Amino acid sequence: MVVKVNGGSAGSCGGLVNYLEKQERGQWFSQERDGMRAGEVTPAIDGNKRNLGRDDEKFYQIIIGPSREELKHIGDDPAKLRDYTRDVMNEYARNFGKGIEGKDLVWFAKIEKERTHTHSDRAVQTGEELKGKKKEGEQTHVHVIVSRTENLSQFKARQQAGEMERKHPLKLSPATNHRATEKGAVKGGFDRTNFIRASERQFDQKFSYERKPTETFEYSRNQQHGTQAERVAEKLAVIRAESHRQEQERQAQRQAAERRAAEQQKAKEQGQNQQQQRARGEEKTQEPQQRPQQTPPDVARPKQTIQQEPPEIKRRGPRL
Repeated sequence: MVVKVNGGSAGSCGGLVNYLEKQERGQWFSQERDGMRAGEVTPAIDGNKRNLGRDDEKFYQIIIGPSREELKHIGDDPAKLRDYTRDVMNEYARNFGKGIEGKDLVWFAKIEKERTHTHSDRAVQTGEELKGKKKEGEQTHVHVIVSRTENLSQFKARQQAGEMERKHPLKLSPATNHRATEKGAVKGGFDRTNFIRASERQFDQKFSYERKPTETFEYSRNQQHGTQAERVAEKLAVIRAESHRQEQERQAQRQAAERRAAEQQKAKEQGQNQQQQRARGEEKTQEPQQRPQQTPPDVARPKQTIQQEPPEIKRRGPRL
């Protein structure tokens, strides 16, 4: 995740608004609205200023650039990007340490799908790419224009309702180097490092994103600005952590494979048992019926001879 706060401008934001219309006209959004026109953006930003000098910066630009992995995780969904941008602007407001939120700002944003190479790109400096050429792959990012002065209409409404003790609206400059201090021209200050960390953490929590160590802001910053010993130590720590993560994944895959094999074997045995039970049931219900034997018609049946008992011989008594 790349979150940049670029320097502001002392003039109108009209030029920047027109530049951001190059890919698609309209489709601006704010803290509370979607589908806004460019004609609503410029007067709202330019008209929201109070107690600023001629050369004072009137607005700033914030660029939110999710990585390809992050875009893939959310399906490059514009609605999710708009929702996340509102969370980032809440973090931006809170980071001033003055008790304000995104609704207390005046800001407008637009999603762009393309990027071109600039003079600051290393590929352009080395001659590998031409300035102005479109970058390949997923390049979705968000441009935010935010007024330096807090929302004047809300400030006045709260003043009239007796809810505001301050007499003057806040001037919010992310360009100050002060961090949570009461010293200096700008009280409170703005901690860019904390803002970037909070924006990264907000994405992870909101979309349940498991960020790899090499994707963190801390890793990127240390690789760019740390000492050689710090860079080497962090790379080794990342390698060890990645090796441990891969071993855990392999172990989980083995356990899952063993569970699947056990479940398949159990299902196979249950199927065999059911087949055996059905077979035994069929044997009981389908016993063969014995048919009476019939004598062929051309075969004479033997006559049954009835043995008669001999007549009883009466014994005669002796003659007298």
